[in-house]
Amino acid sequence: MTPIIRFAGHSLLCALLCSWPSAAALAEAYIPARDNLVLDIVPARKSNPLDARIARLQGQLAAQPQVFARASELAQAHLERFRRDGDPRDLGQADALITPWLQTRPIAPLALLLRASIRQSNHQFDLALADLDTVMRASPGNTEALLMRASILQVQARYADARESCGGLVMQDAVIAGVCLANVLVVSGQPQQGVALLQRLAPQAPDSHGVSAWVWASLGEAASWRGNTQLAEQALRAGRKVSPDDAYLKTAWADYLLSQHRGAEVQKLLADDTRNDNLLLRLAMAEQQTRDDALAGHIADLNARFAAAAARGDRVHLREEAMFRLYLLKQPEAALKLAQANWQVQKETADARILLASARAARQPAAASPALQWFKQAGLPA
Repeated sequence: MTPIIRFAGHSLLCALLCSWPSAAALAEAYIPARDNLVLDIVPARKSNPLDARIARLQGQLAAQPQVFARASELAQAHLERFRRDGDPRDLGQADALITPWLQTRPIAPLALLLRASIRQSNHQFDLALADLDTVMRASPGNTEALLMRASILQVQARYADARESCGGLVMQDAVIAGVCLANVLVVSGQPQQGVALLQRLAPQAPDSHGVSAWVWASLGEAASWRGNTQLAEQALRAGRKVSPDDAYLKTAWADYLLSQHRGAEVQKLLADDTRNDNLLLRLAMAEQQTRDDALAGHIADLNARFAAAAARGDRVHLREEAMFRLYLLKQPEAALKLAQANWQVQKETADARILLASARAARQPAAASPALQWFKQAGLPA
């Protein structure tokens, strides 16, 4: 199975949506007048091995719909593509494939593991942990369960528990265990040791299952947080070389370029990624840096998307909406409320940064206290 690594707090969307209603349409649901009305034109995916594998697996499942191995393999492939592209259709398809198998007794551990991954992507962290606990009772050394558990616990700032889960990986894969531990060290008071460990492990990481891209991304972000821009750029470029289409790596690379005021490079990088909310946000921020005329249209698009998410009760994108309100709309009070709500769910470096920046912009220093305390304990500069 493809490892589900590192991205607990960075999953991009949580529902199966192929089009976004305008802000004006949110007050009343739109019901098409006829079944064949075109609501949106979904761009075709580029031909690549993963897409070809999904097409092949769909055919195999159609021939054997009652075989769990067929459904689970296809669900795993959709989750792999979701992590690569950030396309919500894949997350919804994985959910639909697994749901029937959660009604069987006993439930297969793999079905629970896949549901945990979906719940993780939806920021339903406690529910995901409950699934993982069940999986580990049946399979105590399950690598994917231990790694996902460590990732979620790290996002929740439960660092001692996260280190314990990382330790459980040692017998399964020393490199993955080391990277898992290094990621925890970086945000729990030992960032220098964490970066050093990532530097040592990055060249050893296998290319398979996205492990190498994960390690380089981890190193690039950690180095950037510590202000080592040279190492950050080298690591992120190495990750992009291994996995150029990975949505998380694109986001990390765009964030780094934006921090260096290299907006024109971000525009070139993300020109074809406007369906992905996280990447569209970074594209708009780059257009703000370069004073591009396309900015107004992208702000309107993002505003409609966040309004639609709020109307659905989807609060996965609180961090990104806070960034949107603060940096693009210049609404620090609204941004602060979103950042505070986000902080109740996840506590990563980016979450602390937007909370701190919003509190300062809103001139509410007391609201910055949780972020400042987090940076102090993490050993990272605020």
